[in-house]
Amino acid sequence: MGWSPKRPQGLICSENNSYGGYTVIVPNGGDHIYLLGPDGQIKHNWHLPWYKPGYAFLTKSGTLLTRGRLMEQVQGRWEFTPGADILLELDWDSNLLWRWEDGDLHHGMQRLPNGNTLIIIWTPLPKGFHQRINGGMPKEKWDALLKADPTFLDFALEGMGVGGRPKMDGEYGDAIIEVNPDGEIVKQWNTFDHLSPEENPTCSLCPGAEWTHANSLDLTRSGEVIISFREISKTIIINWESDEIVWEFGAPVISHQHDPNETPEGNILIFDNGAHHPIQGRSRVIEVDRKTKKIVWQWSGDPVFSFRCLHIGGAEKLPNGNYMVCEGECGRLIEVTPDKQICWEWVSPFVHDFKGKPNIQIFKTRTYAEDSPELAGRDLSGTDCESINKAYQLIQ
Repeated sequence: MGWSPKRPQGLICSENNSYGGYTVIVPNGGDHIYLLGPDGQIKHNWHLPWYKPGYAFLTKSGTLLTRGRLMEQVQGRWEFTPGADILLELDWDSNLLWRWEDGDLHHGMQRLPNGNTLIIIWTPLPKGFHQRINGGMPKEKWDALLKADPTFLDFALEGMGVGGRPKMDGEYGDAIIEVNPDGEIVKQWNTFDHLSPEENPTCSLCPGAEWTHANSLDLTRSGEVIISFREISKTIIINWESDEIVWEFGAPVISHQHDPNETPEGNILIFDNGAHHPIQGRSRVIEVDRKTKKIVWQWSGDPVFSFRCLHIGGAEKLPNGNYMVCEGECGRLIEVTPDKQICWEWVSPFVHDFKGKPNIQIFKTRTYAEDSPELAGRDLSGTDCESINKAYQLIQ
């Protein structure tokens, strides 16, 4: 859709067939995590002065798990510290319960039923492995592009990146690590041990410093691990006990996708960004039958090209059968019915500086029912957020 200060922000549409859930949002570049109510107003917020969040969701125990940047005071102002993101767990009142920052964390995390936490980290590829990878823009072409247009890199990366990224130098893959409450790594699953570099080429339009670039981590109800690899346009499911890859779905059907997760029916929902689709780059949300690998539902906006989000975003299927879609690049949340009608829509009014540019992005979101385990017993009146709602003109 794009974003414009001339268009209305806040709640655009709310119809009787919407789910009425509460959504955790993290405006990119801001220093608050918000719980957005079905009326389009902020109902709760989390904040630490020394931390700038990038993504967050609620756990079954009602705590908040969040990935973001550590800040430090320099001459009276808060600035980013060097390095990758850190992982925090907060209670309802923003008290720190747990902290992990001992690795090259990026993008995704999930809490396991046993209390341990799955985390995505960058990890160097073994010696000689990078030479086996197909695809990726050769270094000489990348250097020639930057020489011809020294401003191109700044343009391409405006408002993008988390923590220590982008990884422009070196040779990196991804690892999924399982960390116990004491912060110890009890298991590590490396991409280079389980994926073939010859059969999983890096996109030919992307720099070759990162091979797979994991951007999402989720769990099935049976405890399998779902991972999205953006740079090779592939989604996989792992049996975490055996380390075996039990399901794969990828290019050319999907391109640079995000946020694969399991639907209540056991299908796999994928936010197909479509940045490098054949013929025309287009975005869509697809629901894939896990057994047949056939697309059983998809939504791409109506009219055509009214929905476009090429490098972030997410979607989930709600218990009432609707779909909550986060068109992340323009800070737009859309609830879509199974017959592809928009029944609830909200546009973020939060504009923050991120890496020197005004930014309205939201990486992805998660939505919860008022009586869900995550929110049961909480004060959702929004009384404590009245000043926020007034400042951003969210009060109707």
